[in-house]
Amino acid sequence: MNKHENLVSLNELAKHLGINKSTLAFYVSLGLLKPFSVVGRMQIFKREETLTKYNQIKTSQKIGLTLKEIKKQQITSSGTPLDK
Repeated sequence: MNKHENLVSLNELAKHLGINKSTLAFYVSLGLLKPFSVVGRMQIFKREETLTKYNQIKTSQKIGLTLKEIKKQQITSSGTPLDK
């Protein structure tokens, strides 16, 4: 397996999820999702890791958590902020 097969752009991820790329970009701006790498203006994500985090965000929203609460939960579980 090619080690780059697991890497996707924001656009590819949005297409796979069937959502608007601005939704993912908003989650990135809040620090809920973090790109693996940035090449020029293109953000590159680890596919499976990002899909898992996206699904956790959506599940948390379904049970009534706000994005701010989800961010705080991510910081608490990792022990460090995702971005500063």
